[in-house]
Amino acid sequence: MMRKKQIRKYMLGLMLNFLVLILVSCTSSGVSHPPENATHQESPIRPQRDEVAEQHRIGTPTAYYYYQLGTLSAASGNLEQAISYYQRALQIDENSLFLKFELTKLLLSEELDEEAESYIHKVLQQEPENVEALMLLAHIYTNRQKYEEAIALYAKILEIDPENADTYLLLATLYNRQKNAPKVIETLQQLLTIHPDSISGLYHLGRIYLEMKEYDRAAEMFERALQLNPEDVHISSALAIVYEFQQKYEQAVALYKKLSVLDPGNPNIVEQLMRLHVYLDQSEQALEYAQQLQDIDPQNDKILLQIGILQYNLEDYEAAETTFQRYLEQYPENLDALSYLALSLEKTERYEEALTYWQKVIALDPNSFEAHSRIGLIYDQLEQHDRALQVFQENRDLFPEETQTYLFLGIAYNRKQEYQSALQVFEEGLQHKPDHVALNFYKGVALERLGEFEKALAAFEYVVQLQADHASAYNYIGYMLAERGLRLDEAYQAVQKALELEPENGAYIDSLGWVYYQKGMIDDAIRELERAAKLLDSDPIIHEHLGDAYSKKGMIEKAIEHYQKSLEREFSEGVQKKLLELQAKMKSAKNHVTPETPKESEEMP
Repeated sequence: MMRKKQIRKYMLGLMLNFLVLILVSCTSSGVSHPPENATHQESPIRPQRDEVAEQHRIGTPTAYYYYQLGTLSAASGNLEQAISYYQRALQIDENSLFLKFELTKLLLSEELDEEAESYIHKVLQQEPENVEALMLLAHIYTNRQKYEEAIALYAKILEIDPENADTYLLLATLYNRQKNAPKVIETLQQLLTIHPDSISGLYHLGRIYLEMKEYDRAAEMFERALQLNPEDVHISSALAIVYEFQQKYEQAVALYKKLSVLDPGNPNIVEQLMRLHVYLDQSEQALEYAQQLQDIDPQNDKILLQIGILQYNLEDYEAAETTFQRYLEQYPENLDALSYLALSLEKTERYEEALTYWQKVIALDPNSFEAHSRIGLIYDQLEQHDRALQVFQENRDLFPEETQTYLFLGIAYNRKQEYQSALQVFEEGLQHKPDHVALNFYKGVALERLGEFEKALAAFEYVVQLQADHASAYNYIGYMLAERGLRLDEAYQAVQKALELEPENGAYIDSLGWVYYQKGMIDDAIRELERAAKLLDSDPIIHEHLGDAYSKKGMIEKAIEHYQKSLEREFSEGVQKKLLELQAKMKSAKNHVTPETPKESEEMP
């Protein structure tokens, strides 16, 4: 559980990083947006119309000559000389709006905003409603962070040209910089009222809704945009992210797979697919994408950690061990790799080696509750129960706020049959977390062992209130009632609930058989107990119950057979007594059998 939470947190980090990457890459200039179709992209500055270009022609051949020299200089990269030629041309033809526009754009490319602004003002003196000039001036104001002035200019442009889609987008961008989400939404909705098929409008409105965590609205905008341009990578990426936030992981996977075709070999997309399959507990598919990532970038040894974790999840512990060892060669102090390697060794029952790695974890992180706990559990596996108990006692002092500290310590006391100590520990843990399911359950176990029937029953009943699918608690309720011959109908219902949850659990089937036995339904009891014995042949209690049932049925030899099997699996004075009594009864019966009278054909003549 602790491991899974850490990896989920890591995976969430990957998703957020990808979200930032998608949004930033789409808006690094502040105004860029996806294409309206495959061949046309909206421009931040509205393209010059043919009739305007005709109007802005250069008036004299000499001015045109210097303009051409400037154009050649700009093409060769000598922008300073190009500016000089354009200025000379404008001195000759000072009324040419075209030259003023071209010079302004060149000055802006050199970040000479103030000088560029002066030429735009000259244009606006000639034509106060020249949309291109107003757009350039608004752009200059935006660069200089004079947002209110820029907003006023965009508003003026929309009065002149209410259908200018780019102006709505640029205005929305400014409102977004001011973090004025309501105005952004209002502006983009105005755009979509005029141009309902504006891909850029839909996309940017979707982004705003995404940032506001209004995922349903964001999905609607991106889906509409994607219908208009199904091949757009930015829109598909954004919609996939929304699906993730909506926990529509299958739909997100489908989109990322489509993106992997549109943009093959993109490591970010492959990483997202890997992560989503991890969320879906589809470790096999996740491993395929992790290996693809490694193929894309063989030098990225960090992906080895994720590959190892996925191999561990797929229970390929030997492969996981090899992968973690390789990773630790490069990062010998990585706590996740050390921890997973230790867990892999535990799974292959190499407990001593696992101990070594958990001790390395503690050396690097003395406050690792997981490492301290695993060491105690390993000592239990090695049947060094006293050492395990000592570790868990120390852990209670080290981690008094961790509820599992009390759980592990209490179970260790239960194992040593020190039930009173176990009960005290469980109750101490419940002071920290009264609704902890496992602590309440094992408290019930300790109470049952101490003979506190009513308190134990109350504990198990509380467990099923906390967790309605706790099969073991239902079984305990049913078996405890049946064992005492109390409320047998209630016992039957409790055991049936346990079996609904785990139909093939041999212990629960044994409980059902015992309920039947106590109700006097011996044939039903034998049927269920035989079924339980097939599933749990090593359990001495089941064979004892079968012995009791067959004894009740009068099938003495079968009863003796199962009492003997019970004793072979675990000695019990009570079972031995039952066996001796039946054997004596059988012997006595044989001694009192009357010999049969010989048949006439067998009599002596």
